[in-house]
Amino acid sequence: MNWFIFPSLLAAALSLNPNAKNVSPGLGSRIVIRTEALLGSSDPGEYEVGAFRNNEKKNVPGEKINDVKITPSKLFLREGRKRNVVISIPSDSLQPGPLWICLSEKPKPKKESVVPISGPQFNIYVRSCYQRILQPRKSLLQLQ
Repeated sequence: MNWFIFPSLLAAALSLNPNAKNVSPGLGSRIVIRTEALLGSSDPGEYEVGAFRNNEKKNVPGEKINDVKITPSKLFLREGRKRNVVISIPSDSLQPGPLWICLSEKPKPKKESVVPISGPQFNIYVRSCYQRILQPRKSLLQLQ
């Protein structure tokens, strides 16, 4: 068992409908996903949502998708409060297949220390990702 995965399961999370594993483009040129963000055992604060293409070799989030609109633009999560989140992704640059939606802690600005710290330091940020499958929209001709 990989014990590094367990803490992220209790972190902040998006509440995506488990029955809606497939998403299709609407009539416009964008895919819209409505969800809720909630705080688990993570610290309250600012979080960010992003959409990523699938890394075909490893089936993990790969390249970040550009021109994704997230509402609200600044997402602050507090204990016991759900926040509605709308993700709007341009469909013209996507291919059918896996798509990743990720919620992660927003990196905090570095603080300068008065006392020098020796040795390497690492900042760890928690990220929860969810995979959805993008399907092409069925045209009226295909429905007949």
